[in-house]
Formats: sequence, structure tokens, C-alpha cells
Amino acid sequence: MKIQYENRVMSSLLLYIDHFVCEKGEAFTNSNSYFYETNQTYSNLFNYSSPYKQLVADDSVSNANVMKTVYIDSGGSFKEFQVGSSGVSAIDHTDALVQTTVQITGSNRISGNFAVKEFNTYLTNKAEEKILFETKYQLKPKTPQTLSGLPPDTETYPAIFLKNMSAENTPGAYGGLDLSNITARAVVLADSAYNLDAVCSILADRNKTVVTFIEQSLPFNAVGAYTGQAYNYTGLVDAATGEAKTGIFIDNVSVSKNVAGDYSSLNPNVYTAFIDFELNQFRFPRK
Repeated sequence: MKIQYENRVMSSLLLYIDHFVCEKGEAFTNSNSYFYETNQTYSNLFNYSSPYKQLVADDSVSNANVMKTVYIDSGGSFKEFQVGSSGVSAIDHTDALVQTTVQITGSNRISGNFAVKEFNTYLTNKAEEKILFETKYQLKPKTPQTLSGLPPDTETYPAIFLKNMSAENTPGAYGGLDLSNITARAVVLADSAYNLDAVCSILADRNKTVVTFIEQSLPFNAVGAYTGQAYNYTGLVDAATGEAKTGIFIDNVSVSKNVAGDYSSLNPNVYTAFIDFELNQFRFPRK
């Protein structure tokens, strides 16, 4: 299936939200850790995961340590390797894992320096009450815990789950011009009232701005991993041309905090909010 208009809108909005939360809120922490072997997701590739996720992949986020190399224990000392060398196939910042073409045995063999997001971002089609999460390992945990790699399919919080709520085309002018209206909802799960207020403030302030379409230009491989070409959100926005340069307009943003629903049964320390985006663009949908 070729990418369609709503796919473009939702993927671009996810990148837009991820960038502004990390950049405007400085919502990340530079850290480092070992990477631990986890289950394989693709044949002939071995996964080594961080205890934390997600990692910042965006070079345009100021002062964030974007991980582009790994350190591998070689004969008792760690050596730095780029993607494409010593069997290192890719670095997946979203799943916080390193993929290699050869298995690296033994404990504490792979390490890396990176920036951990304070809010992970996900696209979802789950109902709000069905959005499941589990507490991520903290950089400075309050209780002792044994660190290990998080499985690639783990969804951790604090997080922002973005979903498409509705879409409608209404006539805008003669000749087939329509006003396309899309309503998107961000379900925010935070670990404190302070962080909830902060992320809601950042996203509410994006009202009356434009989300640029840039999904065709992402420099990742087929599974969304870094293979040597840097990802820079603002650089891609500045380089956009034609329809992508205008994108879709955020006409209204509304925030509802401490929403109804028994989220306490999942985790009593979660703070919740719904952020609804009304987006529109004049276009010729039937051409």
C-alpha cells in the first residue's frame, strides 16, 4: 500500500511533537549504559538493548548526545566502532538497541553514550483505556534494581501516544478544492504533575503553526534505524519544497488534564492528559 494523505499527516505530526518536546522542553538526559542481548526481531541480526528507551535521534535537538557509535570490548579494552564496522549493522534509537550481524557473547561487552527522552512518542490505534505501559528504569532509581535490556516491543512511559481520531473533507471551492480536517489526539502519560503541565504547555503553544510533511526524506533504513546518515528535523523542514513546505495547519489545540478512566489500576503514579489537535489543509483530494 502506498503512503496516503492521513499516513503523511500522522507520521509528520509525530516527528513534529517529538522534536518540540525534546527541544523546547529540553526533555532528555544524557547518559550511558551497557547494551544487553535481547530477542532477535530479524533473522541474521542480533539485538543488544539498553535498559532505557527511547533515545534521541534528532541532531537538531540542542545539547542532546545522539548515539552514532558503539563501544565494544575487544581484548579487555573498549574500542569505538561506527555503523558498518566490526559487524555493527544499525542503531535503532526508538527501540534503544544496537543490531549486529555477528553474535557478541559475554556480559558487559557493548556500551554507548546517548540521550534518553523524558517522553517517548508512539503512533497507536488503541482505545485510550487500552493503552498499556510499564515503568521504565530510571537513571537514578529510588530502589535497587538489576539493569537489563528492554525487549524491542516494550512500550515504556512517560510517553505520548498519538492517534488519529477522525478525518473529513468538506467542499472549499469550485473545481474540486476541499478543506481536509483531521482530528488527532495525544494521550500523555507522565510521572509527575510538573512534567505533565510542562509537556501540555509546550504542545498547547503549537497552536496556529504548520506541520511540515517530511516523511519521504527520513534517512533511516526499512526498520527505522540509523545506518550512518544523520537525522536532523529542522534541516529536513528547511529543505522541504512544494506541498511539503506548507504542510498541514494546526487550527486549534485543546488540553484536558487528569482525564476520567481508571488509570490508577495500571499505575497509581501516572498523571494523564488528552491533547486534541484540529488540523486542516486546502487540497485537491480527488486528483
